[in-house]
Amino acid sequence: MNQNLKVLNSIQTYFLRKNLESSKPPKINDKPGSKIGVLYNDDVSDRYQLQQLIEKNFKVKTSEINLLGFSRHRYDRVEKPDFVFIKKDFSLFGQPKSETITEFLSHKYKLLFNFFGKDELCLEIVAQHTEAKLKVGLHESNEKVNDLLLALDSKNLDFFEESSKYIKHII
Repeated sequence: MNQNLKVLNSIQTYFLRKNLESSKPPKINDKPGSKIGVLYNDDVSDRYQLQQLIEKNFKVKTSEINLLGFSRHRYDRVEKPDFVFIKKDFSLFGQPKSETITEFLSHKYKLLFNFFGKDELCLEIVAQHTEAKLKVGLHESNEKVNDLLLALDSKNLDFFEESSKYIKHII
């Protein structure tokens, strides 16, 4: 990476961090949505496997689930699918600028699952800006963007089974 790109990347990372620190979660109105949102690291997790686990544990249809993945590497040189975003989908000043992110944020969710570990700045920003009645994440993720944290490893797919036990009592 040449020097100019490194400088631009550093500036963008600075503004992404500022965006996360300064933004407040959206206020929940009286009518939360009926959908379930899932934010995940596409380099680590499989979208279809996550979708099946949610359908099974929460007894919902595919149409009631929105999944959005983030990739650091995979789509640098190839066309990325509609359900994935990359760091370039944020402006230099840390604002979401892609239709993929905007579409995900346009929905109100009953539940938002933040299925990612620590140091996932781009996913944390999208989670922070997402309107949801309840945001559930892993214990290693940023507690500022979650309402409920579960002490499970980010590679442990029991996350959805475990969270369903608690969420049924909360909602």
